[in-house]
Amino acid sequence: MSISSIILQQLGSMFVLIFFGYILVKRNVLNPSGTKQIANMLANFITPVLLFMSFQQPYQSTQFKWFLATVGIAILLMAARIIVNYFFLRNASRTDRYATTFTNAGFIGIPLVQAVLGFEGVFFVSAYSTVTNILQRTYGIYIISGDKSLITPRNSFLNPASLGSLVGLIFYLLQIELPTILSDSLYTISDLNTPLAMILLGSYVAESKLADVFTHRRAYWTTFLALILSPLISIAILWLLPLDNYLVFFVLAIATSAPIAVNTALFSQLYGGDYEYGARLVVLSTLLSLISMPLVLSIAEFAFSMN
Repeated sequence: MSISSIILQQLGSMFVLIFFGYILVKRNVLNPSGTKQIANMLANFITPVLLFMSFQQPYQSTQFKWFLATVGIAILLMAARIIVNYFFLRNASRTDRYATTFTNAGFIGIPLVQAVLGFEGVFFVSAYSTVTNILQRTYGIYIISGDKSLITPRNSFLNPASLGSLVGLIFYLLQIELPTILSDSLYTISDLNTPLAMILLGSYVAESKLADVFTHRRAYWTTFLALILSPLISIAILWLLPLDNYLVFFVLAIATSAPIAVNTALFSQLYGGDYEYGARLVVLSTLLSLISMPLVLSIAEFAFSMN
């Protein structure tokens, strides 16, 4: 079975969980206060634990070199997205520009990588996640707010996801192995990441007016840039690089083809963007990614075979 077929199956399973979250909200089992608590748990505790645990493996010099290479490539891929914004969204809203720059590598990319490629895949996606987390809290906040004073080292480097990766990396380099009872417990916490993330996305769908999601013409152009054009450019870059590591290639392909980041709505609310439009972009891109991701990743699979 091809990796794109496996990914399609995993996306199907994820959308069942998204629908479950949708039902929970519609039946008033889950309310906005509950979804906020889930979002806080994921962002501040569960996802950082998952990233930390991805480093709990024997040190290999070759693997670590690829980790550093992944950081460099992630920066290159983010630069490509910024260039796409410059040419295609120069006069667009701040929310549109943020949406096309950052993908949902946390709530969609990490669970998908974990399901398809295992914890070794999460090890590499943590490099991409760290780069994007830092950029979201620097360049991303500036896109939304236009205010450079909001960018602080604390927000940029000491956020939970970056700290989870950093502490995990230190443990990896020093080969500090956790006691079995603690590691088993943390792996169990890590397993909560996918179902809770999908339930949260389902709640966003339920809280949105679906008619507004599908009738906003500008949103389709932004979503096309985020789900199709930017990922294809990224895959072209990956193909041009001397990248013969199948795992790294597909981790980056999955991360860059994920739907629009949930922070598009959150940061718009916090820093003066259009929150409701940002939420609609997140929902629309998440729904359309069921079509776009298998398509883009099939192209990625073909590109790697031709490398």
